[in-house]
This record gives sequence, structure tokens and C-alpha cells, in this order.
Amino acid sequence: MTIAVLDKAFSILEVLARSGRALSLSELAEESRQPKPSTFRILRSLRDLGYVEQTEERGTYCLSDRLRSLREYGRDEALREKALPIMQVIHKEYDETVNLGVLEGSIYIRYAHVLETTQALRWIVKPGARDAFHTTALGRAIVAQLPSIQIDRLIPKVAAMQPASQRKAFRERLAAELSLTKSRGWALEEEETVSGVACVAVSLEPLGEPLAAISVSAPVMRFPKARREELVHSLIDLVGQNAKK
Repeated sequence: MTIAVLDKAFSILEVLARSGRALSLSELAEESRQPKPSTFRILRSLRDLGYVEQTEERGTYCLSDRLRSLREYGRDEALREKALPIMQVIHKEYDETVNLGVLEGSIYIRYAHVLETTQALRWIVKPGARDAFHTTALGRAIVAQLPSIQIDRLIPKVAAMQPASQRKAFRERLAAELSLTKSRGWALEEEETVSGVACVAVSLEPLGEPLAAISVSAPVMRFPKARREELVHSLIDLVGQNAKK
């Protein structure tokens, strides 16, 4: 229980750091994907400890001086510098949406940067948006490369989000998917998050960023198996080339 509360508290702090502005209780609950009552209790504790400040006028929350340095969020900038050359090559060659994702708050993927396709039919995701890692190719690509002890800890966490009667089967499916992802070196998600959209992803672990990955998302009709495999090989080769620089 204590670990779960810490995960939730740090998720809220990360949202505040990323936003760079005061946020309402509703905004924080939505951005951190947590119920309002839980968010309120955690914010009250963080405020009492001096890590969060609450404005009197609107009742919004922001980081205190003790944690203000987190608002720089310099990690994203350094990560983008490493990933952008790869993303730009893939975007130019295939003209599909290219995403940079980071594992955040232990079970979530946050989109740190997005290069959108110029084609009319697209799936739009905004930087800063979050999804549970198991629902995305980005998340699967990252988690599959983590040490087995971490994987064994994460699978039950996301399984707990499922109905009790489905948890055992869910754990088995996710473990099998992560094992397959690790063995082939890339992740696939097809119409599981958004109907009609497929994604492939590759971990940036070779670049020294084990908690980050690059994915390409496209409508299924533009993503046949042959093109998908060609794109994956291009991604893997580019990551490898950049890792040697």
C-alpha cells in the first residue's frame, strides 16, 4: 500500500513539474489518472509537508520552493536531443506519426515529443498525454528490456487494474507479450488503444535511455505487414547507428 501511495504522489509531482503552472484538483486528477478523493488526500499531505503550495484565490496547486527545480524538467530536453535525429529520418521517409515516450510513475507512458504525419488520416496524441504502459507499443518496448525483477513487479500492478476474474489471464498474456517483444527486439500494438490504428516501437536502451522508446503509429490500412517490418528494421538500424556515435 505504501509503495502504491508513493507512486501516486510522485505522479502528481511530475504533472505539476511538467505543467509549469498552478493546476486545479480536477486537472491534477485527470492528468495523473487518479480519482479526485485520492488526489485530494495526497495533495493535502504534500502541502502539509511543504512540497506543494495551494493558492488562496482559486484553490489551485503548484510546486513549492523545495521542489521548484523539478519544473525545469531537463531530462526531456536531453532525451529529445538524442531521439530527434532518428525521429526526423523516420518521419521524412515514411510520413507517419513518430512518438517519443518515457516510462513515468512506474506504470504509465508519457508522450515526450510527437512528429505528426502530414497525411489527412491520422491519430493525434499530444505531448504530455499518458497511457498505461501495457496498452502501448512504447510501453511494451521499454518494459520488455527492464530487468526481470522489475517486470515481475510491474505486471501485477497493471493486472490489479483489471476485473478480478480476468487478472490471471491478463498477467499470462502480458508476460507472453513482453517475452515476445524482448526476443524480437520491438513491440507491436494493433487496435488495442485506438480502433483502426497500429503502432510499432523500439527501446532507446542502446542510447543509454532504458526508460524511453520511439514508436510509429499509422492507420492499419497504411500499415501492412511488409511495410511494418521494413519500418521496424529502419528504426532498429538508426538506433544502433546513433548509439555508436
